[in-house]
Amino acid sequence: MFWKKKEKEPDTSAIERTCGHQLYEYLCSAVKKDGRIRVEDLITAISSVIAETCIEAAGNYNPRKHQFAPGSRVLSDKVNQLFCGDTVEFDKVPHETVVGMLRDYLAAGGYNKADFPVLGDIFKFYAANVGKADGWGKAPLSIPDDNKPFILPLQVAYEARLNVDRIFQPLTNPQQKLRASVLALIEALIAVRQVINNKTVLTLALETINGMAKTAPMTDEAVAAAKQQAQ
Repeated sequence: MFWKKKEKEPDTSAIERTCGHQLYEYLCSAVKKDGRIRVEDLITAISSVIAETCIEAAGNYNPRKHQFAPGSRVLSDKVNQLFCGDTVEFDKVPHETVVGMLRDYLAAGGYNKADFPVLGDIFKFYAANVGKADGWGKAPLSIPDDNKPFILPLQVAYEARLNVDRIFQPLTNPQQKLRASVLALIEALIAVRQVINNKTVLTLALETINGMAKTAPMTDEAVAAAKQQAQ
């Protein structure tokens, strides 16, 4: 396996790890262009899938069928709980959360505490920059422009759904899907550690997850309506 498990890490089943690896491989293929993978696009694609599985696990609404305008902001305390628990103190973040899993597993993959952005800054930046005119379908990102993704997170999460559903078919509940998708991100982050600044790539991942988990996803109905209107 691509990491060495530590005692404090949350339990993940073999099937979650298998599904996570399959998701990683699928998204590597999905974002590849001219035989190359742009790191920022891969991390954004996986983070966008995590965000959608986080919405599903939170249970406030169905990310596949809802009445919100796609791309609109939908805040949720439950999403925050799944993201980092009741705290923004890095060392106190529960192991089973998205941030907790990343912290615990990546410790064996060459990352350390200094590589992670300050959690409070992620929430503050999101609040200060959400809703800007050029931000539809995206998460507000504080990283350098050269490291911003070329792909649109809202679109890639929608277009990946059928394949994500196929990969996650063995999983029985949203919490398993969330853990498996985070494991895919962990594999990607370990793979790209030598080719991109650690703090930049972790900020990209966490800001994308936080922002897109608070964004109403695309639905089949909305896509069909847009196509009909364009005719």
